[in-house]
Amino acid sequence: MSDVDDRRKQLVLRLFEAWSSGDADAPEPFLHPDVVLDDSVGGAHRGWPAVRDYFARGLAHWPDLELVPSGEWWSREDGLAFTWVMSATVHDDRFGKGTAGRRWQAPGMSFVVFDGDDLVVREVDYHDGGARERSLRSTG
Repeated sequence: MSDVDDRRKQLVLRLFEAWSSGDADAPEPFLHPDVVLDDSVGGAHRGWPAVRDYFARGLAHWPDLELVPSGEWWSREDGLAFTWVMSATVHDDRFGKGTAGRRWQAPGMSFVVFDGDDLVVREVDYHDGGARERSLRSTG
């Protein structure tokens, strides 16, 4: 990776720490005000207020949500792609009797595009919405 890629990787790591902080406002410093977050499960959200609202709704369900980059990185001139693992604790039996208190995990991949100031202008997240429930069955 180039120096630019290394700097952007560090920004992404800090962004994902912010996504994992439990604070709906924590990602804002890393995102352009007109950011687009396009999630394969949750749809597209345009602008920081819409992204924040979407994220806050997710935190209401998953207050201990963690998104951890998992080591695979690819770059192009305007952005980075990388893999990650998402996890959180189930606080009810939404995935079946006995799932409350258990932790699910789901792998995913993101592509982030930066503006000239290294703010994220687009984040595209790919993951399988059924992976959470399957992970609970596989660790059962």
